[in-house]
Amino acid sequence: MASFKNRHQLPQIRRGYAYRGSSSLFRRDRMPRVGNSYARRSGSGLIWGAAAAGLVLLIAVLTARSWLPAIRWFVPDRYIMAYAPEDLQLIIFDIDPNRMVPTPDLPGDSSAAEALLEDFEPLPTETPPPTQQEPPPVTPPPVTPGAIGYVQPTRVAVAPTPTVTPARAAAVDPRAVDRDNQADLSHVDALLTGFNFQQQTGSNNCGPASFATMISYWGVDIRMEEARVFLKPNPDDPNVRPDEMVRYAETLGYHMIVRDNGTLETLKKFILAGYPVMIETGYDPEPETYGWMSHFLTMVGFSDRTGEFIAMDTYRRPNWSYPYEEIDHFWRQFNRRYLVAYRPDQAAAVASIIGEDMDDTTMWTNSMRTAQAELSINRNDPYAWFNLGTSLVGLGRYEDAASAFDEARKLGLPGRFLWYQFAPLDAYLQVGRYDDVNTLADSVLAQIATEEPFYYKGMVLLAQGEPEEAAKQFRMALRYNSNYEAAKLALESIES
Repeated sequence: MASFKNRHQLPQIRRGYAYRGSSSLFRRDRMPRVGNSYARRSGSGLIWGAAAAGLVLLIAVLTARSWLPAIRWFVPDRYIMAYAPEDLQLIIFDIDPNRMVPTPDLPGDSSAAEALLEDFEPLPTETPPPTQQEPPPVTPPPVTPGAIGYVQPTRVAVAPTPTVTPARAAAVDPRAVDRDNQADLSHVDALLTGFNFQQQTGSNNCGPASFATMISYWGVDIRMEEARVFLKPNPDDPNVRPDEMVRYAETLGYHMIVRDNGTLETLKKFILAGYPVMIETGYDPEPETYGWMSHFLTMVGFSDRTGEFIAMDTYRRPNWSYPYEEIDHFWRQFNRRYLVAYRPDQAAAVASIIGEDMDDTTMWTNSMRTAQAELSINRNDPYAWFNLGTSLVGLGRYEDAASAFDEARKLGLPGRFLWYQFAPLDAYLQVGRYDDVNTLADSVLAQIATEEPFYYKGMVLLAQGEPEEAAKQFRMALRYNSNYEAAKLALESIES
């Protein structure tokens, strides 16, 4: 009860307030003082929250290169290429134009590779030019879309190259994104027409687009996306192998032949005879941004007067002019590989143009000699060493091939080189250098998931007596390309 004796003193507890009676305790004019306290606290919280969010954003920006590539686990590459700004694409895809293929973990001794050149006699530096006969003018008959554009091949007087031209860097064509500038075709010596040109979408669709463009010459009307479904069931697959194109052509009732060691004269002969020729080349139209990659071109014309080929370039536009020197500079990075589609009844005509290189052993021997000739001029040419290795794999000389590939890797190859060419993995696998196979396969998978590295990792495990683990790798390969015949056969051999 004592606590209630001095009720009149209770307002004194609220110092600073005038006593206004008990009802004043609930008057709104009292509330702002309490509210001001919360406002100060709330404002302070907002400031700290904004600062924390800004710090998180800053950290995210500074560490973007480490976490942005993980987006590819959730978002398909094709959508990133279609919608992400170019600067973000470079980070997401971890694009480094200066990245190189891993070098071999070997001593610097190159004696084994140098021995491969000992039996080659360098060509003389000066050779009198042979008497050249002017080829007769050839005007291809007009071909309308949907018609069969076949011209029976005839022997054409095309002057052979007397010596090996020293390999040198060709100037990069500055017209990388110019797709509207139409070429002046008034000067061409030969030009095939009647194509249904397909413009590729994205940077990895030159294979399907080039195939669809090339086969349209023969009256087969397919779209790039239709070709893509067969050639690369995974839309994000960066590569279409020539053997995949051969199989697809067969489903359409056509044959296709793949040969290495082509020449500029070979291309001219096919064009003059009425056959478009697809070539696989290196490609570097934007060296500071995307760097080196692979590309397919369909050669449809040429002009000796200007020294240019005319190509269907699905990245740029139809009828794009390429100097002879530029074509050979990038073509040799794929051992001058070419593909020709034809009807079954045209097989003999195609063989007559290819000549002795129809025989595999002869072709690989000639290809080996071409690489040796180039190395006799420049020992520090990584592409010539790589081509030498590819030819030696074709001849079954795996130890020698491995030595040549070692030299190519020491001298430096573009980081994407083994996205498209797998002969080094074959050579190292055959000679039991399994660590090299895994190193190269893993270096590709660190950049992009594609079927071939999984296949080779599986072959290593199979050779090491681990069939169950090998089967996992083969299944991964088939996950990325369900049409991959080599992986299918390897998996069947384990499960049977």
